[in-house]
Amino acid sequence: MSKLWIIPALLTLASQQNASDLNLTVRSGGSSSITARPGELINYEVLGELSDNLNLGLGLFIFDLEYDGGALAQASAPAVAPLTNFDRPAGITNPAGYGGSIGPNGLVQVGGGQNTINSTFAPFPNGSVTTGVAGQGSPIVLVDGSLTAPTQFGTYTLSVTNVIANAIRSGETGTPFWAVDPAPAGTVVNLTIEVVSLTDDAVSISLLSGGSQNLFLDGGAGNAGEAYWLLSSASGNSPGFLAAPFNLPVPLNPDALFTFMLANPSPPAWINNLNLLDGSGLNTAMFTLPPGLDPGLAGTTVHHAYSLFAPSIHLTSNSVSVLLVP
Repeated sequence: MSKLWIIPALLTLASQQNASDLNLTVRSGGSSSITARPGELINYEVLGELSDNLNLGLGLFIFDLEYDGGALAQASAPAVAPLTNFDRPAGITNPAGYGGSIGPNGLVQVGGGQNTINSTFAPFPNGSVTTGVAGQGSPIVLVDGSLTAPTQFGTYTLSVTNVIANAIRSGETGTPFWAVDPAPAGTVVNLTIEVVSLTDDAVSISLLSGGSQNLFLDGGAGNAGEAYWLLSSASGNSPGFLAAPFNLPVPLNPDALFTFMLANPSPPAWINNLNLLDGSGLNTAMFTLPPGLDPGLAGTTVHHAYSLFAPSIHLTSNSVSVLLVP
C-alpha cells in the first residue's frame, strides 16, 4: 500500500540534523516473551521512546505490524491526548485509520502524524501540536490491540516493520510550522508468543518406589469435545515426524514404545491417554509406574505428546518429558 499520505507531514523536513532514533517494544502484560494457551485472546501494546533528548518529541510515526500466527484485527484508535493529536481530524493517518489497514500478513501503516504543518484550510489535520511525546525517559504506548493465539503449538511473533517516523526539531516554536527530522527505527523488540498445549507436574519418577506424572492437556476452548490420543517415546522428541494430512509436527521419535502404544491404545501405565477434551478444551492424563521396576531403566527419558484426530489429525501438542531415576 502507498505511503503517499505522509508526504504533507514529511514536507516539513528541512536540512537533516543529527537524527534521534525511535526505539520500539511490543509487549503483552509487560513482557515481550509470553506463554499462551491455544486460541487465547492476547492484548498487546507497542511502546515507543526516542533515543535522546535532542528533539521536542515525536511528530509522526507509522509502522506495519506483522503476525505469523494468523490474521490481525485493526488496532485501537487513541482515546486520550497526546495521541489523539496523531489521529484524524487533529492529525493525519492512513485512510483506513490510525489502527492501520488489514493486510495479508497483519496491519499496514499503523499510527499517524501531528499537524506539524499548521494546516488550517483542510478538514484534517486541524489540531495543535503537543511536544515531548515519547521523549527519552518518557516512553509511551503508541498503539494497542488484541490478537488470537494459534491453536497449534509453536513459537509465533508479532513484529514491527517498515518504520517511518520523525521528531520535532529542538528549539522549534511552531512559527510558521514545526520543522522535523527523520527518526529511524532504533532498537526494536518484538513480541514472542509460545503456544503450549501440554504441561506436566513431575520431572522424574523413581523406579524403586514408583510414582506418577500428571499430564495436563489444553487444546483451547475452540476444540472443546474433540478426541485426543496421547502417545509416548523413549527415544527423544527430535526430529519427530510430520503427521498427515496437514504435515503437523509430532515431537516424538517413533520407537518400540510408540509402536506398542499405537497397537494398545490404553496401556496400563497410561491413564486417560485416549479420550475427549472437556467443554473448556481441557483434560488430564497420567503416566504412572509401580514400585520395584528394573533399575537398568534408570536414565531413560520418556516423552509424551498428543494429537486431536477426529476426523483426521488437525492439531498436535508440544512434548513434555519425565526422567526415570533409580
